[in-house]
Amino acid sequence: MNKFHNATGDISGISNITELFNNSSVKKWIKLISVDKTILFDEYNRKEYFTKVADIVLDKEVNITGSNVGNKKRNSLIQFIPSIDANDYKKKTEWLYLFLINNRIVKIGGTRTGLKERTGSYLCGHHVEERGKSGDCSKTNGFIYNTFEFYLNLGCKMQMYAYQLPKTEFNIEILGKDTKVKAQTYHAYESAFIKYYEQNYNEKPILCCNSDPDY
Repeated sequence: MNKFHNATGDISGISNITELFNNSSVKKWIKLISVDKTILFDEYNRKEYFTKVADIVLDKEVNITGSNVGNKKRNSLIQFIPSIDANDYKKKTEWLYLFLINNRIVKIGGTRTGLKERTGSYLCGHHVEERGKSGDCSKTNGFIYNTFEFYLNLGCKMQMYAYQLPKTEFNIEILGKDTKVKAQTYHAYESAFIKYYEQNYNEKPILCCNSDPDY
């Protein structure tokens, strides 16, 4: 059954969204998000797996000491503010995560290197040529970063929820010695959750581009 809302318009609720999009210097890297292509997190029937781990906000931090006082601390325009213990956020372990804009799911993703490292890689999306940078970033990071910055500037609320995946280990014989190996599973979880979402809501989350085809 199609459980998408029948509401029309952009997820921001702003009527002149097309004009704002066309006026952006990085519109090549912005994906407009129609509200009818999303579902509310509260209506997601697998929400019990996920806990809020970060807020996504415009990066307006400035130096308060030193020779650069009053200047921005970083070139990046967005930042992820953890809402969980810092050690858990930094820990290099596997997670499945959701991105929400105005409490609506726009992406399901996975990481094997932890939340801090994954969110840090999204900030590489600042380096698109349209911002006068090298262009040395992945397409995924470019689209996520610039889409998020666009919607944050429109006043949208953005959050990250995540599910820390259980550790999976198995034993194999290497050179005659029994060896314990940690399995990488996030790609299987990511694909399974995306497939389940698509089966239940008729479409993948709008910012989902990649998942492992073997699963």
